[in-house]
Amino acid sequence: MGTKALRWERRPDERPQEILDAALTVFAERGYRNTRLEDVGDAAGVTKGAIYHYFANKEDLLLRAIEQRSEEAFGRIEEIVRDKTAPVSTRLRLVVRRWFGSVTKERLAVVTLLLQGIAHEAPAAFRRWLAGGPTASMRLIATLVREGQERGEFRPDADADVAARLLVSGLLQQTVWQQYAESVPDAGIEQERLVDSALELFLHSLRPSGRSGAPRLKR
Repeated sequence: MGTKALRWERRPDERPQEILDAALTVFAERGYRNTRLEDVGDAAGVTKGAIYHYFANKEDLLLRAIEQRSEEAFGRIEEIVRDKTAPVSTRLRLVVRRWFGSVTKERLAVVTLLLQGIAHEAPAAFRRWLAGGPTASMRLIATLVREGQERGEFRPDADADVAARLLVSGLLQQTVWQQYAESVPDAGIEQERLVDSALELFLHSLRPSGRSGAPRLKR
């Protein structure tokens, strides 16, 4: 009786994607320093040699996985941002809810890895994530705020860059703190409540005096 074929032997075209999908999960579970390429290979159903066929080393694998995650996150919101027919406040709600609205246990572990776990162990990967994730998010939100100012939706004296930084960094940090909800009283909060309330406070601070904002979106 022959041995069962490995996944990478059966589906060679899917090999790199399966490796990338497994990599961030394993890095998040074990920590970057404690993860071996063999661990990623086991999770992806491939050999260590197969990983080296596509990636130079462990840091290259992490870098590529981060890059893919960033592309996926921004690819999903391009249509929202381009829709000039909708009010800017509506588009901001949709974008931020898409990024932060729901956090699975796996996603929380990945965010924690990126925000806290690799700054010193893999500084190049951390810089890549910072540039392609938080910084790009802040730049996009600041661009939307400036559009809202030009259209008269938002007060013209608001600093768009600072407003965007406060929103993104605050939600990122609060999301990471959710992992301590069971052990630290009041550290956690229901994610949708957090995001929706933060959005309303953010948009309220941008509205011109005496003007109400766009109606809240129904879920």
